[in-house]
Amino acid sequence: MNRKRIARILIAAVAIYFVLMFLLYLVEHFYGGSDSQIKSVGDAAWYIIATLTTVGYGDVTPVTGLGKVFGALLMVSSAGLLTFLLGIIISLFFGRLLPVFSLWKNKNREWYIFTRLNPRSRFLANKLAAEDRHCLCIFCADPKAFKQEQTEYNKNVIAIDENAETILGMRGKNRSEHLFFMTDNGWDNYRDANALLKTTKQKDFTVYCETEYSPERIPDHMVLFDLPDNTARSYWMDSPLEKDEKTIVFIGSGELAFRMLERGLLINVFPDEHHLEYHLFGDWEKFRQEHYELGNVISIDSISGTSDSLIYEKDSWRNAQDLIKRADRILICGDSEEENLTVMNELFLYYPLHAKVDIHATLVDERCGMIGDPERVISRENVMKDKLNHTAVTLNDLYREKTGNGCAFNELKTFYRQSNISSADHLLTKIRLLLPDENVTHITSEVCEKAYKKYSMLSEDEKEKCRHLEHKRWNRFYVMNNWSYASERDNSSRRHTMIVPYENLTREEQILDDSAWEVLEEVAKAWQ
Repeated sequence: MNRKRIARILIAAVAIYFVLMFLLYLVEHFYGGSDSQIKSVGDAAWYIIATLTTVGYGDVTPVTGLGKVFGALLMVSSAGLLTFLLGIIISLFFGRLLPVFSLWKNKNREWYIFTRLNPRSRFLANKLAAEDRHCLCIFCADPKAFKQEQTEYNKNVIAIDENAETILGMRGKNRSEHLFFMTDNGWDNYRDANALLKTTKQKDFTVYCETEYSPERIPDHMVLFDLPDNTARSYWMDSPLEKDEKTIVFIGSGELAFRMLERGLLINVFPDEHHLEYHLFGDWEKFRQEHYELGNVISIDSISGTSDSLIYEKDSWRNAQDLIKRADRILICGDSEEENLTVMNELFLYYPLHAKVDIHATLVDERCGMIGDPERVISRENVMKDKLNHTAVTLNDLYREKTGNGCAFNELKTFYRQSNISSADHLLTKIRLLLPDENVTHITSEVCEKAYKKYSMLSEDEKEKCRHLEHKRWNRFYVMNNWSYASERDNSSRRHTMIVPYENLTREEQILDDSAWEVLEEVAKAWQ
């Protein structure tokens, strides 16, 4: 029962009792005669209180017939009202006072506040509580609706029926809080998160907003994420392409498939001798329209011997038997899980495959890898992006140090932030190229330190190849966002002087690409 309804019931009950009290006084005062024991409003109030609390001293009782009727009504209703009041008190204690006490007791812990209770937010809260037993995860939700599964860290996850602003006001001093806006509507998430930041004076917290919206500038103290992009990033990081993988087949299209390809094109940028073929089955017209400049850096609809190739297949994958047989990796990532499972079943039934097959589905055959494992997609790093953003900030700082230009990372427009983040995403690819014999799948301080030592020992010719690769990656990012070459830079028209082959850059411009490799040293120090 919500608070407004409880308040209306209480007001109505009090009003009824006051009416009965006044009527009882009138009847007993004017018709009780000398035997009347209720001679004033105070006497009537005393009788009602004694009746309501079921004490029943008997020192004041009605003597008239009508007064006894009113008394009987009070007796009958008192039991129900008292039960109702006790229920409210118990509900208030467990639903409000106990959570508030828990907040006060844990005010010096790290707080993670979730504005909405749903499967995604609950999953993330449980992961955060399991990773950090000293944190407190707080849901802005009715505690009655909050049924926590039995785990050893239950005490670290609570619900309180208050809004985020009220909960923020209860926090301890010198503590930073984290707020998560994770409803199903990304636009509402951004609007509500932005409104909270604008109305809160003391901004010693960070807001994490699940949204597909990309504003021109991301507000201070806000981190944006969305699940399709998280899925794509986690997939390519956890399942990087091997050096002998060349032919990648996408079966199925939709928002996730588009993000998978976008992220794959930016992460899988290799030296010129390693060319990739991407074959796309399904309705990819929206992707083609959104990336209309992509043909300037990638061969479209024909296999190239000098660059990566993107083939928008016009026929069904079932008619491309030779391609399916020679594919090195097959990604089944349409929007329909049922269709994905049908494709998987057909592939294993009728085709002699040597490809690694990965599927976006909750039911995964042991012969397949999973695209979109919640353990990876809804994780601290993929949502909060601490390491990724730190690497991007470091890259931006190195660029500013080399050029004397630019601004702090949090002052950059969203596009230029994404440029640094794209470079940070490519870091694992660089490490694997520097340490080819170690099969690195995750970035750690030790790995970065080892990779940087290897980089610092490269000859000048080898470093030149590294610069060439970084410019190739940078070029691809800009062109994927529909920038093109111009002799004079014009950001508003997405025109840039450096969207040219590496050989056409000045020596000063070429040297700038060293920072994308030198960042390994800074990351190794920061992640220790």
